[in-house]
Amino acid sequence: MRSAENIEKLVKNLDLDIDTNTEIDRVILSELLEAQEKSKKIYSALAKPNIRRIIMKSRITKLAAAAVLIIGVLVGLRFVGNPFAASVTFAEVIQPILNARTASLDILLGSQEKQYVIHDEVMGSRIRRTVSNVKHSDIIIDLEQQKLLTLDHAAKTAVYLELGGLDNIQNYVELLRDTIIRLQNEPDFQVKERGLQKINGQDCIVFVAESEGQTITIWADQKTALPVRIEQKTPNMQIVCDNLQFDIALDESQFSMEVPNDYVEQSAGRIDFKKTSESDFIEALRIWAEILEDGHFPDSINLEDAVKIGLKLHHGLRRSALSALTEQQQGEVALRFGQGLVFIRFFKGEGKWHYAGVGVELGDAETPIFWYRPKDSDTWRVIYGDLHVEDVEEEYLPEPELSDRQAKILESSEQWEKQEFVGTEKDLWHVTAAGDIVAYSYITLTKVPQATDSMYIKLPYSGAVLESVTLDDEEIPFAHLIRDRYEVNLPLGKLDQSEMNLKCSWAVNMEALKKVDYGYRINLQGLIPVTGFKLTAVLEGDCGLEFATKYVNDPSIRSLDLFIQDEMASAKMQMGTCLLPVNKSD
Repeated sequence: MRSAENIEKLVKNLDLDIDTNTEIDRVILSELLEAQEKSKKIYSALAKPNIRRIIMKSRITKLAAAAVLIIGVLVGLRFVGNPFAASVTFAEVIQPILNARTASLDILLGSQEKQYVIHDEVMGSRIRRTVSNVKHSDIIIDLEQQKLLTLDHAAKTAVYLELGGLDNIQNYVELLRDTIIRLQNEPDFQVKERGLQKINGQDCIVFVAESEGQTITIWADQKTALPVRIEQKTPNMQIVCDNLQFDIALDESQFSMEVPNDYVEQSAGRIDFKKTSESDFIEALRIWAEILEDGHFPDSINLEDAVKIGLKLHHGLRRSALSALTEQQQGEVALRFGQGLVFIRFFKGEGKWHYAGVGVELGDAETPIFWYRPKDSDTWRVIYGDLHVEDVEEEYLPEPELSDRQAKILESSEQWEKQEFVGTEKDLWHVTAAGDIVAYSYITLTKVPQATDSMYIKLPYSGAVLESVTLDDEEIPFAHLIRDRYEVNLPLGKLDQSEMNLKCSWAVNMEALKKVDYGYRINLQGLIPVTGFKLTAVLEGDCGLEFATKYVNDPSIRSLDLFIQDEMASAKMQMGTCLLPVNKSD
């Protein structure tokens, strides 16, 4: 559980009252099932698998949700540098877009296995944006007015966010046009032709241009010479822009900044893109560790994962201690987080910044997590795990190489992202007299990679402890990496079996669960990516609890199915939350 002291840090300098609102659970009872031969159980659709829908229906997070979308703005604005060179093929490639006034493009974020897409349509100074995994929402960005409007069509809300400091920001078409004109007289900018490649079925000529520490790769249609994909790599960022179309017909009404008649108008405050202070960045690191990562710094701070970061902030702002914050306070926390990210998005220091915070605990005064060289400075600024800062000469800088433990932490995230191990899982949670949950997770592996014997698992709570792992009733070794992450060493000789059955035994104190009316709100999470998941709760006889009579007809029932989801469309680890409906027994 988070302490009051930690929450106070997050809302410092906010002269606002704190209101606590009890979560109202909506529960639908379903059919009776027979189990354990003599007991009756009720299968309850108590789960809330659609996190996005729940968050946006909650009044307390609407402003915060809109504020988080600034992270997407950080990705989309001013992200292409000098994509063309003054060469023989230059004129062919750039001529069709010199007079373009509109554009359509996709910004690709994340790995191929789990990629998010930001789709932009550009008309003059306005951009209409949608994000692939944020449903029922449109974002209109007006660069001239320096304002953002988020329309949530499901909740019927319209939220304005002021965007200060965008005086020199251009839309994509304007940026390309000005870049082309500027580069025509720069002979030192070189481009190499890399032959033909197919992109989305099109034959494209590939050009690679390098200048001032960044690499731009362009795929241009062989027949029309129009660029269809641009990939930019800078020392601190990598973004792919795909499916480019120029000078296309767009509906001007779709770019309106006016609030529709039946939508509720709200304001989320202001973020200043010129304000790129170190102190703002440090505050973002504090929020990142405290809210998003349970007291540890993240695996990486790359903005390519911006959409994923935003969703994690949604979830973090709803956790137990933070649920006491008012709507305005939650919005302020989200804004402070986004303001801090401006520091790395529009980095103004010398060269490349370095991040080494993976696996480091917030408060660790000995371990450096981030260092950079300010512009025109002879020394570097080094930020440590307790967020104090020191000036350090270059010869005394930390080693950039990660430790073996840090490398494994990054490898675990990559393994889950790529879904290298996939299975189905059935969890049996025993509530004991000691106030603990002793859980048994039965996993049947359906997909196993051939290149590794290390399988990483993630427990549903950071305070949970893995006690044993067996494979086909044979105990196998494992190692603790950080918080809720473990490395399980599978025997190589069994990896080619058609079916592998794992049993993971773990425990967590019930204080880690969020207390709500009629019981506890619990996390639904697979230990690995799964295509099927079932959770059953068992109340041991001396635990002092019984299932709430609102949800069961017979309070003597000791076993209840809380969640069942078979044959998911795709493998996933997070499935939302569900209710454990219990109260004290007489």
